[in-house]
Order: sequence, then structure tokens, then C-alpha cells
Amino acid sequence: MAYQHIELVQSDRIATIWLNRPRYRNAQSRLLLDEMTDAFRKLDYDNSVKVIILAGRGDHFSAGHDLGTPKELEDQARYPFGEGTMGRLNRSWHLFIENSLRWRDVKKPTIAAVQGYCIFGGFMIASCMDLIIAANDARFLPSHLQLFTAPWDLGIRKPGRDGLPTGG
Repeated sequence: MAYQHIELVQSDRIATIWLNRPRYRNAQSRLLLDEMTDAFRKLDYDNSVKVIILAGRGDHFSAGHDLGTPKELEDQARYPFGEGTMGRLNRSWHLFIENSLRWRDVKKPTIAAVQGYCIFGGFMIASCMDLIIAANDARFLPSHLQLFTAPWDLGIRKPGRDGLPTGG
């Protein structure tokens, strides 16, 4: 698969999947998600790769789902998931739930390198990684907690001095 919306870079045993739509703050189109899934699958099977990093080109990791760039609207018309409520449900299930589970199941350590916006769907993909490293300018706005993913999204917190969890 030739990638148009991500960039795959390998250096020694580390592979980086770059979300590469900085003009749109790395908003996630169907094409970008399909490319991410393909890259994770290939890297998971590549025994020379020991760690996978997911990062975003430009100022932001990801501002979430692509809700209306011209290319995304054209793609939605070309590849519909059906009409009405069931169409929206099918789209959400196939693009977001199934892909999230695939990314979480990658057997190698995965790291999200987050800068700038990491909101809604951006938080969804970052939380699928084993570890999130946040730059000083990272801004998180989680969602999709209705899918009962809070144990993955939030994870275990490091205890404070009093032994109680911090953060939250």
C-alpha cells in the first residue's frame, strides 16, 4: 500500500508512524485510519522492529476525526457505510472501534508522542498505545468513554506520597 496520509520511517529497531496531514491538524480520515492499520500490521509482523512510535507532523498530534475536508467528503460519497443511523453506526464501528482494538493488540511496545492538540479521536488513537509521552504544549480532550474504554484511556496512576493515586 502506498501511503498518502501517513509516513512510515524506520531507524534501526524503531519504527515511527507519522500522521501526515498537518494542514488539517492530522484529522483522521478513513484513508488515514486504513493506512495506520496497514502500517501497524506490517510493523507487528516485522521481527526487526522492536518499538513502534505514533507521532504527528506539524504542530498537533491529532485534532480528532475528519468531519469535512474536501477529500474526506469525497471519500464518504465514494465509500458509504449506509444511510441514516445504521450507516453512522457502521462507520463508527468499523473505523473507530475495530481499528482501536487492532492497534491495542499490537504485540510490540507502542508509544504515542503527543504535541499540540490530542483531542477526541486523537485521544482515542493515543490511548491505544502502551505509553503516551506528552510535550509541554500537549492539550488533551478525551472522549469515547461511552465505549467503556476508561481502563485503557486512563490506566493506572502512579501513587502519590500518601499512597493514593494521583491525577485523574
